[in-house]
Amino acid sequence: MAQEPPAEALDKLQEIFKEHEGNRGHLLIVLQKIQAIYGYVPPFTFEPVSQVLGVTKSELYGVLTFYNRFHLAPRGKHTIRACRGTACHFKGAPSIIETIKAQLKLPPGKETTEDFLFSLEEVACLGACGISPVMAVDEETFGNLTPARAGEVLSQYQAQAAQQPAAGASGEAGEKQEAN
Repeated sequence: MAQEPPAEALDKLQEIFKEHEGNRGHLLIVLQKIQAIYGYVPPFTFEPVSQVLGVTKSELYGVLTFYNRFHLAPRGKHTIRACRGTACHFKGAPSIIETIKAQLKLPPGKETTEDFLFSLEEVACLGACGISPVMAVDEETFGNLTPARAGEVLSQYQAQAAQQPAAGASGEAGEKQEAN
């Protein structure tokens, strides 16, 4: 199941590789630049990154899995961060998270919706304990949630996406999907 990256993306990769060739210490920078192109770090980039920078694939994978900002699979247009910290947990976070998963039709082990509209991350804390339970969609935080309110918030984002089908097809999520 080999991925065929778009020619434009390959050109960008070649520019990155040329700029950082032989600089092992530039691994994080190179991975960040690759993720900026695709929205994640696709497996077909592992071998060339390894060769160009002189790092092993196990070192590369170690960095990708150590830092939580790197993603190994395509991501949704919107990132939902649902807090599962202590304050949120005791105020109903587990049922809110289950509501989110049900509304997005996310099966166990899956983080991103089939349409690449949403990715769900369960996080240890969002730093908004005073308004717990909380979730954030992209950079907007929603507090004092109930399962119903969490569902309403998601419905608003889903309705906006439904009103702009052309933007979804040619926008960021569409590009990420094509990178598969």
